[in-house]
Amino acid sequence: MNRRTWRAEIDPASWPEFDANALGAKQRNTFNACRRAIELYVANTAITDIEQRTGVQRRQLYRLLERCLATHEDGTAFGWRALVPHTRVDRYQRTAKLALSRDGQGSGAAGAFAMLLQAHPSLAEWITRQARTKAVALKQRTTDGGLRVHLRGLKRVHLDFQRQCRLLGLTANDYPFNTDRMAIRSLAQVLRAEILRSFGRSAHLAGATHLKGLPGENRAPAALQALDAVEFDGHRLDVRLKVVVRDPLGFEQQFEIERIWLLVVIDVFSRAVLGYHVSLNREYTRYDVIRTIEAALEPHRPRNFTLPGVGYGTAGGFPSGKMPELGYAIWRWFKLDNAKANLSEDVRHALAEFIGCCINAGPAHTPDDRPYIERFFGSIANTLSSRLPGYTGSNAKDVLRALSDPKGNMRLYVSLVEIEELLEAAMASYNATPHDGLNGRTPLEAVEHSVRNRGMLLTWLPEAKRRTLCLMQTQTT
Repeated sequence: MNRRTWRAEIDPASWPEFDANALGAKQRNTFNACRRAIELYVANTAITDIEQRTGVQRRQLYRLLERCLATHEDGTAFGWRALVPHTRVDRYQRTAKLALSRDGQGSGAAGAFAMLLQAHPSLAEWITRQARTKAVALKQRTTDGGLRVHLRGLKRVHLDFQRQCRLLGLTANDYPFNTDRMAIRSLAQVLRAEILRSFGRSAHLAGATHLKGLPGENRAPAALQALDAVEFDGHRLDVRLKVVVRDPLGFEQQFEIERIWLLVVIDVFSRAVLGYHVSLNREYTRYDVIRTIEAALEPHRPRNFTLPGVGYGTAGGFPSGKMPELGYAIWRWFKLDNAKANLSEDVRHALAEFIGCCINAGPAHTPDDRPYIERFFGSIANTLSSRLPGYTGSNAKDVLRALSDPKGNMRLYVSLVEIEELLEAAMASYNATPHDGLNGRTPLEAVEHSVRNRGMLLTWLPEAKRRTLCLMQTQTT
């Protein structure tokens, strides 16, 4: 391969970095010399100059380039990691047939077990099944020499392994029967690696008793563009409100409520609030969840504010109000927690059947599985509810609870209409505020960049369903 072809394939900027300071002095010098040689080669420096300046010979240089371009098990190029001394890039692949052991010690059997599994895939599947069905158990114990790990039940599995080999037609002249211990150590090594492949079992083995946010197989994929995934949750606002109603005689009647729920749908990619709903129930119900979904689908309608100085501002708003093409745009994944209202049959029908998106209910008691909406609720608490009169505080001993107490003067309480206007303005302002997780962009700018600049393909709710969003609410008798 000529140098022009080599340079076309080499892109050191895309290679994973490696911290050479983690190596010893001798290995670090070797690593730095090899890295410098490749950098000079990419810069089109003459081979003779590279040899003189780094001490790396041309034959070694070409071998290093091949190692760097090899594919790592994580799917990327080995890159600078291949320059670490004694790093194995390719797995050992045995090609010679194992001869009958003469000394009874199993010498010269390197790679024989891997070759056996490669020749008989059903045997490899059987070993994997033994590990997953817990036919063997990995136990740890403390000895005078330190912590040791051993397999319990290995002898029984080894006998079954020999039986499986005989069923495959292997004879006494074939591996593993032509070795002294019949591959029991290789079998133990493969079983141990297969057991530790699971993060949960490895953590429990290390002494973990509660795994918070354990990755699951049904976890929603990462959001690569807007509307790939959204998060939903309900948050109780810690504020006392007054509700004003008119009786049949036309007189105003005021009464106090101590609980109000804010239900929000937020886009994971852009962190933008798509829609929300306010509920005055003691606990929000499945109907409140579906109403929030409707609000996230429908084009946003601007609100007429009555409070002085409260509004959308110059840049504030909601995605479907700023970009008309986002009206009735549907998402792929809907992430929510395991609340009873969230997992009701009506909500499942609305999401899976009516809208046609995937539902991801994360593990119970793991708010970290929905970090963006939890952070959003924290922002609302800090910037809005904690500053209102009648704020109840995060706990009974919260100092702000005493400072915000109106002392029974209901004129100081925020009314329901006022809190709705404040919430509308707060979320519109949040969508127009630069976000650290978006490299300084605002959520609205992130949505616009994904939809309009990157040529994102949108999926909309059919026209017939747009006129019948109320059908997501099941009839009651």
